[in-house]
Amino acid sequence: MARQNGIINISGTIGDLNFYITKGKGYVREAGGGFNGDAIRTKDSMVRVRENATEFGAVSKALKQFRRSLLPVFNPPKSKDLHQRLMHLFTQLRDVDNISVRGERRVAKGILTAKGKHLLKHFVYLPNKALDFIVSHAGFDWASQTLSLTPMDLRTVKFIKGSTHVALRVIVIDFDFETLTYTSQTSETVLLARESVAAISLVPNLVVAPQHTGIVAIGLQYCEMFGDEVYPSKGVSGLGCRVLEVE
Repeated sequence: MARQNGIINISGTIGDLNFYITKGKGYVREAGGGFNGDAIRTKDSMVRVRENATEFGAVSKALKQFRRSLLPVFNPPKSKDLHQRLMHLFTQLRDVDNISVRGERRVAKGILTAKGKHLLKHFVYLPNKALDFIVSHAGFDWASQTLSLTPMDLRTVKFIKGSTHVALRVIVIDFDFETLTYTSQTSETVLLARESVAAISLVPNLVVAPQHTGIVAIGLQYCEMFGDEVYPSKGVSGLGCRVLEVE
């Protein structure tokens, strides 16, 4: 590869040389290496590349909408690690679509399988021992859409530095993975101090039976309280999310 010299930079192929422009600078190299957009779209040898690109695009769109659906209970700052792990999860959901041919596999088919539901329920968004402990005391009833928490002693759980409470909120999502649309209902936020806690229940403000894929998720955020004032923690270390049920 070499730089183009001259007043005008050109783009294209002349003889055995490829001329191209990147970031306003002209370069030239010997023709024949790599492949271009037309080749990817038309050559038979590029079929697998086209299939992968189509499926990757579909996975990305599904993940984007799914993350949006969780925003009322889980809105973390940008994290490359979390995004990469979620992409891996949704790629796995695509892979368990055993009905469609390669290039047409979709998350919408994968989420219908028992393994797909298992993958979504057991994904760890962010490590959070308090949430793990709380979820171990949780049970969900689809008929009433009630999340019940049995009595527990939060003094046995280490809170992050500076926090006095955890805020909990439950969301019930009706997600159509075919059209990538959704509706959701959320519960009121409950604040739990680091002490012995009696049994409590969280119910969405409106109970609506899901028509597509029903997803129940719980979100947690550490907080610091001064009287009646609540100061939510900042950063990913103060957040937690878990999918409890997929139907």
